[in-house]
Amino acid sequence: MKNSIFITGHKNPDTDSICSTIAYADLKTKLGYNVTPVRLGNLNSETNYILEKFQVKAPALIHDIKTRISDIEIDEALTVSKDTTIAEAWRDMIDRNKKVVAVVNSKNKLIGLTTISAITNGILSVAQNRYDLMQKTPLKAISETLLGSLVYEPDHYKTNGIINIGTSSVADKDFIEYKDKIVITSFTEVAMRKAITTKAALVIVTLTKEIPEHIVNEAIEHKVALICTTLDMFSASQMITQSIPIKYIMTTNLVTFNHFDYLDDVKAIIPKTRYRSYPVVDQDNTLIGLISRYHLWEHSKRKLILVDHNEVSQSVEGIEQAEVIEIIDHHRIGDVQTPMPISFRNEIVGSTATIIAKMYQEKTITIEPTIAALLLGAIISDTMHFKSPTCTGDDIRIAQLLAKIAEIDIDSYAQEIYLASASLAGKSISEIIHADLKTFNIDNFKLAIGQINIIDPKTIKTMQDELLSYLDQYAETNEFDFVLMIFTDIQDIGSYFLYTGSHQHLFKSGFGEDVTIKNDLEFIHNILSRKKQILPVLAREIASYNN
Repeated sequence: MKNSIFITGHKNPDTDSICSTIAYADLKTKLGYNVTPVRLGNLNSETNYILEKFQVKAPALIHDIKTRISDIEIDEALTVSKDTTIAEAWRDMIDRNKKVVAVVNSKNKLIGLTTISAITNGILSVAQNRYDLMQKTPLKAISETLLGSLVYEPDHYKTNGIINIGTSSVADKDFIEYKDKIVITSFTEVAMRKAITTKAALVIVTLTKEIPEHIVNEAIEHKVALICTTLDMFSASQMITQSIPIKYIMTTNLVTFNHFDYLDDVKAIIPKTRYRSYPVVDQDNTLIGLISRYHLWEHSKRKLILVDHNEVSQSVEGIEQAEVIEIIDHHRIGDVQTPMPISFRNEIVGSTATIIAKMYQEKTITIEPTIAALLLGAIISDTMHFKSPTCTGDDIRIAQLLAKIAEIDIDSYAQEIYLASASLAGKSISEIIHADLKTFNIDNFKLAIGQINIIDPKTIKTMQDELLSYLDQYAETNEFDFVLMIFTDIQDIGSYFLYTGSHQHLFKSGFGEDVTIKNDLEFIHNILSRKKQILPVLAREIASYNN
């Protein structure tokens, strides 16, 4: 989903939020955009029914849109095996202009990391009296690095790692001996024999492609390894430490990141460490790439399109880290801020789906029957089958058009949707409250208002104590000033109410004159819309209270 534009509805998504997201993703895709529809919560029973009826997959669930490593471009890693020599790694780093090389196994699992600094120390190891690296370096690696041939390899090669230059001028000195050392000699018999007879571990004969047979036999007799090379002694002495395998100089005590790690977390860790680059792996430790300090700031934000909402409190976590590029909504103007102008379409209609359907028409894009069915379901749901005061002529006209495309009878479809959403049977208290719960910030008052359709109001009465207890705890835990739950009965054309919070007086002052008691619950006739009939009244009461 890298570089994809995310399209999402609000938290605790309702049918309009989900179906509008799916439909708008379809439209944007047909217009040539790379988009991904997502959702910010579980499907309610109504939405689930509609999607299953038309065999449509729900958008992927996400919990935030904070930038992760997987969302940004990172460096491709130069990789080598643990047996790669310093010389080979060095050539690759120069060819690829890399300062860091990652060591991986045959399955690209990360083993270690090495840098130019570590390679330099490896090359200078003998000069620094670090003989252990050459002690462990295989003869084959030495031979290949010196562009030579391994003439003889004893069964049990062992060296102390000390490198000497053996010339004919010192070969006759009795005090010179090379036991267990690596000796680089000239192609002279006296120099070669001196190194062999004093039991050097390895003799490297320079400036030749072959070694005389009697010298080879003598080396075999004394169990001294033999390599010949066409390099001169100076070049061989300069290059021999480059034969050290990377595994002996690599760092294994690594600071690594998972590609799903948040960039904020990475930003908190990297400044406390001193490394040039940091490996990025997946959950199986497979290397993906390398991240450096400059990646933390030089990256593009995720692009985001909001449908059916435009308030931060209702949107995805981490929205401040994303770039909102478009909003399509039918609610009040909220508090989403953007650094530059964007496409913001806000219409006085009963459903965002109505706006989406209009946009298909404006772009002359054909609405497929399945998409038409989803949009129609969203309009029916949000306008409560055209009974809500939010319903407009546009909603009805578009709904009729969509019904024709999908070949659906509106009244029958509406009845199916209502039955799917209105039963509380089998739903937990939490599911009932959060089925369509929205939060609002009005003049520093923090509100939460949920709404759900019902068939039998007596069910509410039987669970009233549990519902109120949950609302009390929810208000206290999340520091809401007022929490309101609306239970809407479309058949009785009205709603039942439960509420709590330190400012629950807002409901009484705003709706007290209209409240009647029905089924032992507070009921208001003709109240169907949270957006048009509840929110404006509460906003007015809050303004009055503040003044």
